[in-house]
Amino acid sequence: MTQLPDILSFPKDFTFGTAVSAFQVEGNSGLRQSDWDEFLQKNPHIVAPEEIGPQWWEKGNAEKDIDMIASLGVQTQRLSFEWARIESEEGEFNADAVQRYREIIDYLKEKKITPLVTLNHYTLPLWVAKKGSWENQDIVRAFEKYVTFVAHKFTDVKMWLTLNEPGVLVECGYLRPFLPPQKKGFSAALRAHKNMLRAHRVAYYALKKYIPDSLISMAFSFRWYRPANPKDILEKTYANSINYFDSLNYVDAVKDTIDFIGCNYYAGYYLHFNPAKIRFRLHGPEARPAKTILFGEVRKAGAYVSDLGAPIVPGFFLELLKTLGKRFKKPIIITENGIADYRDIHRPFYLLTHLVSVYRAIQLGVDIRGYIVWSTVDNLEWLDGYGKEFGLIHLNSVTGERKLRKSALLYKDIISANGIDIEKLLSTYFKGEERVRARELIHHLFLRHGEEVLESIEREQIDNLI
Repeated sequence: MTQLPDILSFPKDFTFGTAVSAFQVEGNSGLRQSDWDEFLQKNPHIVAPEEIGPQWWEKGNAEKDIDMIASLGVQTQRLSFEWARIESEEGEFNADAVQRYREIIDYLKEKKITPLVTLNHYTLPLWVAKKGSWENQDIVRAFEKYVTFVAHKFTDVKMWLTLNEPGVLVECGYLRPFLPPQKKGFSAALRAHKNMLRAHRVAYYALKKYIPDSLISMAFSFRWYRPANPKDILEKTYANSINYFDSLNYVDAVKDTIDFIGCNYYAGYYLHFNPAKIRFRLHGPEARPAKTILFGEVRKAGAYVSDLGAPIVPGFFLELLKTLGKRFKKPIIITENGIADYRDIHRPFYLLTHLVSVYRAIQLGVDIRGYIVWSTVDNLEWLDGYGKEFGLIHLNSVTGERKLRKSALLYKDIISANGIDIEKLLSTYFKGEERVRARELIHHLFLRHGEEVLESIEREQIDNLI
């Protein structure tokens, strides 16, 4: 095997962080009238009456979680502001909501953690939803007013994301109505798509006007696809086309109004170009959230998977990062990367191998500035309620009790070293087959991505690892 350095060191200004969104951690406390509040009321099976979640809206709870991540040494916390709290009625801005977000921002700074604020993470004020949500072009002007207000109040925040994963909302809120606004139809999806891109642009210029030195992007959702048969030209072309229309086109559409690429990545898939298998459908029954669009998707046998069934394939992540770096030539921040794993069995493997992919991409010339784990604490995972756990901090959703997971300690070791001591981490956090597999996969990330072409036997051996 290729000889690797003892420690894979990140650049000295590289930052590590964790992430949450407001709706997923704030609980039901305080005044909030959003489309998702109404949706949950109509679907009481999602959250049990006794479940309270992290309750960040109540003073002391967010601070408790911030203390815990500060103990890990993180330098960045991604969070969001809830538009429905700040502007619960059109033109009426809530001073109490601004004050609570100010307390959280100030506490992060006190702990020497830089806030990265998302202005809209899926949810909308009910008054906006009643007017047609993202289909109504009036939302663009409304969003601009909200962003302008926030910019005035938080001039000390220098890093912003305008929208989170517009592509996911187009797919899951319009093409198939799993999520609010549940308005199925291609024309509605197209209008929403256009208005979200317009809203990003007006938000970008509003932030730049009032906070000129701010760094602004969007959190783009990336799933990465490979051809099941890399020698099949049609299959390769097909996979490349899906990669573009599923994700890269969003970056293309706003590349002149982003200062960096916000990269959300969880998993990748193989595609067959087989007309008998290609059909437009989504994972899960009608009552479940969409996980990915299937276009003849196949998975390699034996891959580790998350609690949501997503395969753990860090090699796909590395390919994505190389593509983003080459295509757009902009700095990248990994704004979400993580795994649903309530037993914390595969999360150490996931974090280690994906951070090796980040290191390898940097080594190959990709300008990556930071890495953020989703999520800080177990939270309300949309249609899955509190049943899928992504947090470095385990949360009892009924009692609110918190505890750092083992994977959080691995993350702490990487942060404190600003690098990956491969053998030390493998011996501390892995046993048996998983240790062997992690070591082989780390070598694969150097071998395969050091050469663009592999002999067929090497490819077969390596694909069995991932």
